[in-house]
This record gives sequence, structure tokens and C-alpha cells, in this order.
Amino acid sequence: MKAGARAWSKEVTMVSWNIENLASHLAEEAETPLTAVLEAFGGPEILCLQEIRLRPRDEALVARMQEALPGYACHFALCDDPKNVTFRGGRMYGVATYVKRSLGEAKAATFPWDREGRAVVTAIEALGLAVVNVYAVNGTSKAYWDHELGRHEGDRHAFKRRFLTRLMEACLELLDLGVELVLTGDWNVSRTKNDTFPRLRTEEPHALARAQLNEVFMPTLGAVDIFRHLHPEARKYTWFNRQAPPGRLDAARVDYALVSEDLVPHVVEADIAEAPELRWRSDHAPLFVKLRV
Repeated sequence: MKAGARAWSKEVTMVSWNIENLASHLAEEAETPLTAVLEAFGGPEILCLQEIRLRPRDEALVARMQEALPGYACHFALCDDPKNVTFRGGRMYGVATYVKRSLGEAKAATFPWDREGRAVVTAIEALGLAVVNVYAVNGTSKAYWDHELGRHEGDRHAFKRRFLTRLMEACLELLDLGVELVLTGDWNVSRTKNDTFPRLRTEEPHALARAQLNEVFMPTLGAVDIFRHLHPEARKYTWFNRQAPPGRLDAARVDYALVSEDLVPHVVEADIAEAPELRWRSDHAPLFVKLRV
């Protein structure tokens, strides 16, 4: 159902946050359990987490993740790629989306080509909305093993661009079904000079990923960076370098909510909570989006 075809009467808040290890919020003795995080964020109806760092074989933790927020359904994608991911015993990447059950039935899907657990789609039928929770690739010069080809195929910079292409193609199929999209998460790329301090990395291959996001991915999907749309000149950041010397800012805005053009008039607000106390042990700040649905 297209956005203009329904009555808009209810506000829904969505928070996206790179949590940088969900397990630390799931332990029984956790200093800040996930319920406390949800409360600190104002009790949003939808919570999208990236870099949860759980493996499929971490069955007890996965079960705890699914039960961590009473009244919420949990949909997730986990990393299961021993060819490319060996650091931390494979506890890397992964995304989880919590949806308040009162919003109605939510159906989730992952992609067979996504071995690193970087995206999960959660369709909320009553809202005519699909939320795509994304943890995009951080490009490096490390070689990448392509499972479909059965060989190394370029480095992780090239893999980053292939990931964006495949995600774009999958989202085009969702748009063909008539749903509106909110793609939110950590994109691991800054879009403009206003999104970094002290400088934007304009050298290759970083510029290639930026150009693909700005000039191909977003225009093809008709997706709008809603924070920048509402705050054209704002200097706010979602990633902070914890290794920076005291008093020196090294930060970037790499977490976005990209919304379908038809949804833009129905976004009440979008903002970034830069306060350190809302990051806990993560180096990312949460992104808030409020929709009238």
C-alpha cells in the first residue's frame, strides 16, 4: 500500500544503534540490560541494532536475545562465514530488529547471499512498511572469498560495493510489492564533508563507495537521507574515535535512515543523540526517527 493511500494517525518511533556487542547487555549481571537501553531511548516501537556479534551456534545467547525485550518480537541475521570471518572466533557483525507486538504481525526475511549477517528485512503489514536493518561492509584491503565463485574475488572494498548493489536489487523487489521502505543502520561511509570532522576521506577506494551510495543506490531506490533532509547544515555525528587525544574531535556521521520519498512528509523528526551516556561501551551514537503512520 502506497504511503498516500492510508490515513496517518499514529506516531511510531524507531531507533537505530550500532551496539558493538549485544552480549554485554544480555548477561544476567549486565550493568545495563537491554531493557534499560530501551527505556533510556524512550521506549521506541522499533529498535534496530547493528554489530550484535552473535553466532548461530551461540544458542543460549540467541535465545536470550529473542526474549530480552518483553512485548517485542526479535528478527535477526547472524554472521556464519568461516571463510572470511575468523576474528573473535567468528563473533562479528550481525543485526537485530525488535518490533513492538502491538504494531501487528511482522514478517522477517534475510538474504541467502548475506553470509555475514548484514541485513534483515522486517515487513509490518499493518503499516505497509518494510524496515531494512543494515550493517554495511567496512572496506579494507583484505582479500574476500566469494562463496558463489569458489575463489578469492577482490578485497573487502570491492565486496562493500557488491554488497550495496545486491542490497539495492533486493530493495527494488520490495518496492515492486508496493511497500514503503526505511533502510536504517550503520553504512560505514560518510556522505559529504558536513558528515565528518576533521576531514572527509576523498581518496580511492573510499570515494567509490561514497559515489555508489550517493549517485546510484539512493537515487535508484528514491531514498532520502531523512536526517540531512530535515537538518541540511547540522554538524552531528554517529561515530566517535575513542582513540582520539583528549579534547580533539574525530567523528563521522555514518549511520543513516534512508526513507522512501513518499514517506518523507510523514516523518515528524529525525535526530542523533550524541550524549556519551547513550553510547555505553559503543563508539556509535543512536539515531532516532519518528514517523506518523
